[in-house]
Amino acid sequence: MTAYDLSRFAINQITTPKWSMPQAIEGYVSQGIPGIAVWRHFLDDYGVEATVKHLRDAGMWVASLCTSAWVNETDPARLRAAINANKRILDQAAAIGAPCVVMVVGGLPIGDKDLGAQRQRIRDALVELAPYARSVGVKLGLEPLHPMYCGDRSAMNLITECNDMIDELGDESTSLVADVYHCWWDPAFERELRRAGPQRIQTFHYCDWLVPTRNLRDRGMVGDGVIDIPRIRGWLDDIGYDGPFELELFSELDWWERDPAETVRIAIERCGPLVGPRR
Repeated sequence: MTAYDLSRFAINQITTPKWSMPQAIEGYVSQGIPGIAVWRHFLDDYGVEATVKHLRDAGMWVASLCTSAWVNETDPARLRAAINANKRILDQAAAIGAPCVVMVVGGLPIGDKDLGAQRQRIRDALVELAPYARSVGVKLGLEPLHPMYCGDRSAMNLITECNDMIDELGDESTSLVADVYHCWWDPAFERELRRAGPQRIQTFHYCDWLVPTRNLRDRGMVGDGVIDIPRIRGWLDDIGYDGPFELELFSELDWWERDPAETVRIAIERCGPLVGPRR
């Protein structure tokens, strides 16, 4: 295998869901990957203290904590509970050394069709959470999700909207989490990456868009789809981005069924040329 500089590379745990937290830490490190993007259910299963110790002993850094609690509740008490849950998640991120919590904020509430009201709910929740995020030293990582997720998973769908929100709330408490899967189609993608600049982009997600795509958990390994990832990496080099790259692969029909060690090995082969130092 070609030797690549993987110092900026992290595997997002959802890429290898068969592995528990300790298995993922050991599995990534054993193949030379120093970074991990943590998912909350693995963190909760293993425990924060055990995770912190294991990461420290393995010499790993954390790219992000995925994901926030949804804020798509119309009942005021339930919405308050969701906001408080996000504060606890920010505390967890601070404990494990994650620089951001990836904000996946919920689509339309069940039985509701008022998209404008949900987008206002998202804004109001972010406005409230921003000072708390700043106080614990963890940023709200605003991730625009592809519009096909608007109804059920997140009504924050355009990178332009995320940049606008960061303008409003400030770089001290918010940052951009950009994912090629969600943004590659957007005519504003390059422009908004340049607008964000290296100081605003917290972490950058790789995978690929398959044609045909069979369902919403059918992402491709880098190189298997239609996204021009080398070109996008060129944009990032051009603006001076020097942060982490994560492989985040939802793939219930393919990669999730494979041996996770094989997935990691192939991830290194495919992503290695795209995660090294700026050219």
